[in-house]
Amino acid sequence: MARGERTVIVSNRGPVTFSRSESGERTHSRGAGGLVTALNAVSRSGDDVVWIASAQSEEDIEVSREPAPYEVDDLRVTLVEHEPEAYDLMYNHLANPLLWFVQHGLYDLPYTPLLGEETRRAWEEGYVPVNRNFAEAVSRTVEDAGFPIVLLHDYQLYMTPLFVRERLGADAFISLFVHIPWPGPDYWGVLPEYIREDVLESLLSADVVAFHTRHYARDFAETAAQVLGVTYDTERAVIHHSGREVWVRAYPISIDPAEFEELAQSESVLEQEEFVKGLPGKLLLRVDRMDLSKNVVRGFQAYGRMFERHPEMVGEVTFLAQLQPSRGDIPEYARYAEVVQETAERVNEQHGSASWKPIELSMQDNFPLSVAAYKNYDALLVNAVRDGMNLVAKEAAVVNERDGVLVLSENAGAHEELNDNALTVNPFDLDEQADAIYQALTMPDEERRRRAQALRETVMSNTIEDWVEAQMRDIAAYRGL
Repeated sequence: MARGERTVIVSNRGPVTFSRSESGERTHSRGAGGLVTALNAVSRSGDDVVWIASAQSEEDIEVSREPAPYEVDDLRVTLVEHEPEAYDLMYNHLANPLLWFVQHGLYDLPYTPLLGEETRRAWEEGYVPVNRNFAEAVSRTVEDAGFPIVLLHDYQLYMTPLFVRERLGADAFISLFVHIPWPGPDYWGVLPEYIREDVLESLLSADVVAFHTRHYARDFAETAAQVLGVTYDTERAVIHHSGREVWVRAYPISIDPAEFEELAQSESVLEQEEFVKGLPGKLLLRVDRMDLSKNVVRGFQAYGRMFERHPEMVGEVTFLAQLQPSRGDIPEYARYAEVVQETAERVNEQHGSASWKPIELSMQDNFPLSVAAYKNYDALLVNAVRDGMNLVAKEAAVVNERDGVLVLSENAGAHEELNDNALTVNPFDLDEQADAIYQALTMPDEERRRRAQALRETVMSNTIEDWVEAQMRDIAAYRGL
């Protein structure tokens, strides 16, 4: 990225959330999650970077009404106020669950989804206006810049590339990074025709459309070819459409290893280690949001199946499930949280004893506990139905001190990088997962060390800085710099 150039990062969730203290002073807290961490790395890549995001809190809205960009810590932030009903339609009725469910393959297609007038309303009165709002904020932010760089992120913003292009013209560089899986053409066809075509037309008004894996990039190109009839140069990974070249790229996102190594020695993590190390037997771990795509219920069922197939393991292992509540306002998520608890209780009743609970279920946002468990697991279960990347697999590999073994779904984006040194599982096959859990917990020490070391080296060879640099190189190449 050329120095002195205006770069705009746009995401639904921002890097900070504002509030008021008891004394009435404005305060802020840093956002959590892999996306915010990754985009912080992007924000450090140039001299003139502004991050645009939705105003989430009441104080965020006050900030959005002040002259922008607003400077906080080392960031320059512009918050966008949306009409509340429009934002609710976008987020809770269109982006989640419809786009999320389609792209993660979560629908029971003989029964759901049920699309109709409410879907069109959520699209026309929610998703599209919110995306126009983002585009207007981008236009105001770069109005004095000659050749702006606009970096859009994720499925909430699929229509923003088109609206930005309409406002800024051909001189602007526009990319959109999709942080979730991209389905094949048949599953994309679940969407109403007006959504599936409008989204693709918008994405192809960008210069680069990017994904975590080559597999998702190929699925996107095939979807565009089938739905819009575009031509795709597989060797160059370029779509030709309306006289333009659109580069389709894979940039596997990663982590900041130094950040996690420092966290692992922090006082808050060391305090949580007392609890983790006190759990009986070997430690099987999962750390996830409470999301249907994470496949928590089948993970518990597979664990119970392991005891049926290997009764000698009873009392020899504890499964710590650290689950962060997610999207509780969406009925499917609220019900899933109930089923997760019911399944854990059933496994505990069937296989536990007065002195040993097979599953320790923690349903809270406790990041220090997660990192403490990363350091001490013997086996880590990542059995997602589908997952854009899954950074837990990478975070844990960097700080684990017990040569822990990774059990990894073949449908997680991380599988493309980590599969050589993980135990691969079909996320729908309970017996295969049960056997993999048993293999991970009983694996010979030398093989454990070899796998753990190789996993760590793989993560260290592609850090978050490498992820940013790969995109910057392609921006320069695309623009002929």
